[in-house]
Amino acid sequence: MLTWSTIVGQDIHFTQFNMSPLTINPAMTGAFNGSFRLGGIYRDQWASTFSTPAFYIDSPILKGFRDLDWVGAGVVFYQDNAAAEFLQSDGRSGKGRVKQGGMLGSIAYHFAADDKRRTIISLGLQVGTLSRKLQDNFLFEDQILTGSTDERLPNKEDPTSFLDISGGLTITGRTVGNSYFRVGASVMHANQPDYGLLSTNSASLPMKIVGFGTYVLDINESFMAEPSILFESIGPATEVAAQALGGYKFDAETVLKAGLGYRIGDALQVLAGVQYKDLRVGASYDLTLSALENPNGAFELAVAYIGKIYKRPKVDPVIFCPRF
Repeated sequence: MLTWSTIVGQDIHFTQFNMSPLTINPAMTGAFNGSFRLGGIYRDQWASTFSTPAFYIDSPILKGFRDLDWVGAGVVFYQDNAAAEFLQSDGRSGKGRVKQGGMLGSIAYHFAADDKRRTIISLGLQVGTLSRKLQDNFLFEDQILTGSTDERLPNKEDPTSFLDISGGLTITGRTVGNSYFRVGASVMHANQPDYGLLSTNSASLPMKIVGFGTYVLDINESFMAEPSILFESIGPATEVAAQALGGYKFDAETVLKAGLGYRIGDALQVLAGVQYKDLRVGASYDLTLSALENPNGAFELAVAYIGKIYKRPKVDPVIFCPRF
């Protein structure tokens, strides 16, 4: 009766999910043409109520059991920050934060279904250790009733750590010219780890089911299109988003992209980006349309670079000696 509080929660998610492949499906590890891929994405939602930076690097490191197969390996780092604001009984406002993150390593096997690699089937596994901890100040029930905090609360400098295991499958197929599609499904948090902050009270992180599809359509020398769809389900929460981007090719190396998306029942997404050679930069803004009204939407900035390190071929000189 004397206090009012609001707290919101979610698992990490990105509007530009195609710019953060290792956080939605480990089967995309090493699924590109190049020597290595380095990328990062930052999401700020509702004026830093949620903020999530993530960084990743991956590479196709080995040939597979067959000549056309290969193995990819990579790591992804992320930290998800969630804030809760409340009004104390004395009228002053308070804020507490829960931080969760860590490093996850992933490996994927890419199986070529034909001798020209037009269809690739990929299986991936992701394993790592994540941690959660409290920061700043929280108002708990025992403080309201007794005026003191329960000694069972964890030390803010001693986070709770847990093992996280995920797996995924993708199918990539080339159609006409440079056009291709990619569909996939993954089970994140497959082991449903105990991530409770109190040793006396366990809390299991539910499995997250993720499905997605992307089609990169090379229309002609000037235009391209990129429709995408994403499905996520964790516990009682479900998210479905559809996007449509169009691209204009200034030349063979530069493409300007822009488009719209809609997260069903939640937000309108505005997306834009540019691709120059092997560098991609993207930005997005979510305009909330649902009952979760907030004067501030969600902003994202993402970048990805594919590096290519190839040995120069040694070619024996040829001397042309004509005969007469």
